[in-house]
Formats: sequence, C-alpha cells, structure tokens
Amino acid sequence: MQLDKVYAQSHGMASGSKPASFAGNNDGNAFAGMLSQAARQLAGSAPTLRPPPVHDGPMNDEDIKWMLPSRQAVALHGEYVRQLLDQKMSQAGLPLSPPFQVVSTEGGKIKLAGQRADLEQIEQLCNDDKELGSAICNLRTIASSVPEMDEAAAYVRAWQQARNDAERMAVFRYYSARMTIPAKVETWLGGNAVTVSVNGEVMPQQVA
Repeated sequence: MQLDKVYAQSHGMASGSKPASFAGNNDGNAFAGMLSQAARQLAGSAPTLRPPPVHDGPMNDEDIKWMLPSRQAVALHGEYVRQLLDQKMSQAGLPLSPPFQVVSTEGGKIKLAGQRADLEQIEQLCNDDKELGSAICNLRTIASSVPEMDEAAAYVRAWQQARNDAERMAVFRYYSARMTIPAKVETWLGGNAVTVSVNGEVMPQQVA
C-alpha cells in the first residue's frame, strides 16, 4: 500500500560534555546545533534515510516498520521529513530556524503557522515539492493512527480477560467508541528536529 495514497484517503545530542560556545554564553546545545546544521549544508543535505516503501504487494520487515502506525514509524517518518526539509530549504537559501508548525494537511495541501517573515515561501515550497509534501502528509497520517493502534491492543487484552459474553459486549462497545475519536496531532518543523505530539504525548525521534 502506498503511503501517499493513505494520507489522501484519511482525513533529534548525546549526553556528555558540552562544547564551549564561541559566543561565550556557554549555550553548548545551541552551538552544537549550529555545527550540525552547517555540516549538513556543506554535505548538500542529502537524505541518508531510505524513503518509505511505495510498492504494492508483499512487504519485508523494514517496510512494515515504515507502514505500521507505531511510535517507531513516527520517528522514521519524522527523520525522513527533517532530512528532506534540510535539503530543500538549503537549496532555496532559507534558514531552518526559527521552527514553524504544520497546522493542516487536509486534501494533501499543507498549511503552516509560525513567526517567520518567509512563512508563505516555505509553505509554497512544501506544496510545490511533491516528495517533501507527501513526506509531511505521511508523517501526520501515521502519527494520527497511533492512538487507534494503542486502543486496538488494549481492546484485545480486555476481550481476553472478559469472563462472559456480557463483559465481552461491554468491552466491544467501550473500545468501539474510543477508536472513533480523532487524534490531535501537532507537528513542528525546522530548527534541528521534527517534533510530533499526539494527544499531548511527544513522539520519539529517530536517533542519527
């Protein structure tokens, strides 16, 4: 199943010592982020993560990691979006900071919000670049399905623990209602990472 068909149908520093800042303010994390961004730009910001599977038919274990709505899949898609975004914005001469928010991907059209004078230009870039636009939509589609997968797993456990038909029917009604509740997905792009939260829970990020 092709991911950019799915979204159309459905409504990242290791611990240790910090480098000193050349500015003298001891903001090691900010300085490390600047170095990381500069290194990516010098390297051409080419994505190092394999793209999501786009073929139909049998899938291998690696394909399933991308396709199954899980926190691991959100991390994979988030890192892929980050790498693509770094590349495309670098090519367009646009800075990665400050971050901006994806507020909607309805109908495959990306809407952004944030305190940036070039926000409309970035939004146009995301919509004009099919690969980047599809990656952002796929990320949000996968993330929005994580709560439903959690509820499905909880439903199976509760069903197995039910002692009679009446309890099983109560379990079915309870989880059937919960699995129809839309998930609230918040997505922030730019800066040094892609941040995704689902119903207030911050999703894990892929460790480079």
